[in-house]
Amino acid sequence: MSKYIKQNIAKLIAWLAVLILGILMLPNISGLVADKGQTKIPETAKSQVAKMIQKDWGHKISNTRQVVVVFNNDDKALSEKQQSKINHTIDELKNNKHKYDIKGITAPNDSSTTKKQLISDDKTTQIVQLDVGKRDSVRKMNQELTQNVKTSGVKTYVTGGDILNDDFSVAIEAGLKKTEVIAIVFILIVLIWVFRSPIVPLISLGTVGLSFIIALSAVMNLAKYTNFTISNFTEVFMVVVMFGIGTDYNILLYNQFKNDLIEGMDKETATKHSIKIAGKTILYSGSTVLLGFLTLTLAKFSIYRSAAGVGVGVAILLAVLLTVNPFFMSVLGNRVFWPSHNATESNHSRLWHWLSSRSAKNPILAIGIIGVLAIPAIVGYSNKLNYDTVVEIPSNYSSKQGFKTIQKHFSKGTAEPTTIYIKSKQTLDNESDLRVIDNVTNQIQGVKGIKTVASVTQPGGEKIDQLYVNDQLKSLTSQTAKAQDGLRELQNGLSAGNFDATQLQDIGAKATLIGEELKSIQAAGGNSANSEQLITALQQKMTAAGQPLSQTQISILAGAASQQSASLSSMQSRLQAIAQYTQTIGSDAQSLGNDLQSKQQQMATASGSIGELNDGLTKSNDYLKQLQDSSASNTLFVPDAVLKSDTFKKSENVYLSSNKKVAKITVVLDSDPLTAKSIKKVENLETMITNSIKGTALKDASVSIGGQTSETSDTSSIANQDFVRSAAIMLIGITIALMFVTRSVLQSFYIIASLLLAYVGGLGITRVISSTLLGESLLGWNVPFFTFVMLVALGVDYSIFLMMKYREFDGDQPGDRIVKAAGLIGTVVISAAIILGGTFAALIPAGVLTLTQVAIGVISGLVILAFLIPTMNSSLIKLTYKK
Repeated sequence: MSKYIKQNIAKLIAWLAVLILGILMLPNISGLVADKGQTKIPETAKSQVAKMIQKDWGHKISNTRQVVVVFNNDDKALSEKQQSKINHTIDELKNNKHKYDIKGITAPNDSSTTKKQLISDDKTTQIVQLDVGKRDSVRKMNQELTQNVKTSGVKTYVTGGDILNDDFSVAIEAGLKKTEVIAIVFILIVLIWVFRSPIVPLISLGTVGLSFIIALSAVMNLAKYTNFTISNFTEVFMVVVMFGIGTDYNILLYNQFKNDLIEGMDKETATKHSIKIAGKTILYSGSTVLLGFLTLTLAKFSIYRSAAGVGVGVAILLAVLLTVNPFFMSVLGNRVFWPSHNATESNHSRLWHWLSSRSAKNPILAIGIIGVLAIPAIVGYSNKLNYDTVVEIPSNYSSKQGFKTIQKHFSKGTAEPTTIYIKSKQTLDNESDLRVIDNVTNQIQGVKGIKTVASVTQPGGEKIDQLYVNDQLKSLTSQTAKAQDGLRELQNGLSAGNFDATQLQDIGAKATLIGEELKSIQAAGGNSANSEQLITALQQKMTAAGQPLSQTQISILAGAASQQSASLSSMQSRLQAIAQYTQTIGSDAQSLGNDLQSKQQQMATASGSIGELNDGLTKSNDYLKQLQDSSASNTLFVPDAVLKSDTFKKSENVYLSSNKKVAKITVVLDSDPLTAKSIKKVENLETMITNSIKGTALKDASVSIGGQTSETSDTSSIANQDFVRSAAIMLIGITIALMFVTRSVLQSFYIIASLLLAYVGGLGITRVISSTLLGESLLGWNVPFFTFVMLVALGVDYSIFLMMKYREFDGDQPGDRIVKAAGLIGTVVISAAIILGGTFAALIPAGVLTLTQVAIGVISGLVILAFLIPTMNSSLIKLTYKK
């Protein structure tokens, strides 16, 4: 056994030891991605400032997750029986808050306000809002809640921003398993077809698999113990890139080895020569790819920076391929190609030879055709992207179903409301600051596209009339009107007292006269004849008439006269008393008449003053009514009594932080919160509110906006800025690397130009396919970046393959050299492109829209490069290097 073979065996054993160590040290990838792999936005962004405010909110709901439980009966109204079951489930949640780490719960039946907000208009759906602590992971929390809120007879879902993001990770994990299997099977089939042997494919998959496991462990441990950035996409892109280019490099290496054996070299010599020739190309190509990915460590955005993990994988891949493959080559030799035994040499690429020769012969025509074909792609390029992460999640996920149910039966923005925070240095529970907050609330309500707005002064999303000046004026003017009626009655009474006092005096005089007459009657009665005298006088008159009275008649008259005398005596006594009383009344009446007559002038004066007062109240009330009907009265005024009331304290506990220095306003949009339209609307809200509080009591307060729409807005802004920055850094790094590889500035620019054209064209094709076949007219927001990175970083390999072969024919004319190189390397490049395209195609069954669109973009770009590289490079080299 030669020393060279022993060295190769030692290298293999060393890598196997590293593999075992990597497997033993491999962390829990799922938990690590959930903990450190989420999209990170700079802390200075408004959405992140809002998150920090919520973290310190107080009221026992600080640093919680917002979760929504959805109860639905399809398109039928919930029955009483179903409602009873739902209420039982809600009661169970309330009674077991500690079990589920629930810090706050808002249910439909809590109040008339919550009924209106949490029960759909069609009565088919109800939602319960939970503030859940972070004791458990999102996944564990979701599983426990989903299991325990299941209610028989109704569809039940658990959803929310954190749950949707976690389910997106779960979807990628599930898709990755499919991708790995499909990619491995595809690569195996293609390699068997290329080499007509099962041995080389198995060796290739073994070496790449060894590299991948070691690299994955290295990246995850870097993320665990350092600040190395990872994301949901790190592992999946490490799989497709490492298996894709690793297979490409193995094809290049074993093709060279095959040719060297055909040339008659022994296996050890052929191994060394293959490593020297193909290994150099692999090292140059891989280093350029490595540099491209490592430049992404300079990216600011976490998703973009996480692609640097692929760079770590490429570095380990290069080390493994160039040290492990020599063992199999030097030991097995020609047997690695069993059963073909190198019967024929690698095929010459007729396609690349034809494209290259025609382009070199007619370079201006070739460039013209490329330019014409590029125009539609360049003109049709659009930066309109889709930021809706929900579309990334497969439809069979419960969180997505719940989210869509809310959007269907409530406003589309109900599932992801926007929260505006106004943070001040002083407490806000005072009339002046509350008025500013209310004015802001009213302004937001006036914005088109806003469904509801709720704040401390409008907790139910509607104004409390009693807190506004116009309602208070209405009550005041009503009371003033009553006061006016009272004054009118008093004035009328005083006016009615303006009578002639002489009448009363006349009554008094007459009463006095009556009294005197009564006394006269009484005196007259007292001086009348007695009964005997009356009988004697009567007897005389009757005798004179010839009818004298009998003794019996005289006796009867004497008895009656005696009784009458007694009655008259009693009547006289009474008449005397009445006369005395009547005289007293008359005297008093006369005195009262005199007094009234003296007071008459004073009463007239008082009546005039009351009239003037009433006129003043009338004018004042008229003014207050005008003020009441004006827009100026639509202003909040919270009396001290209301501020201190228990009802208002409840509103403060929801919409003011525990230290009363932060107010929140909850906004529900009527459009999907993750569309470009909604994002623009939220951005405008921030500007409007900031301008609105200038010159008010809250002029020094800061405004932050939280919620998925705000976070998406920040993501959009940061991603767009960092894409340009990261792409520029990557292109500069690759261009510099190409200058060293090609030893030409112009050729480096030609290669970069071809990569950019392939990127723009691939993105255009992706838009068309996505719109027609996937039903999504917009690309995912991170699709352009990942497509760019993969095409530029990986597509550069094929140009390097071509130019390295071009350099081998030094001495020939440039046009002849490029045509000859294209014919020889074409088969390798096309095979490599098929391999790489196939590994990316394995992303499509994952069912994640971003991965599907990236796969289509990369595959389309590779197809374009397969035709563009021999055409563009050959024509430009012919034009540039005429001799």
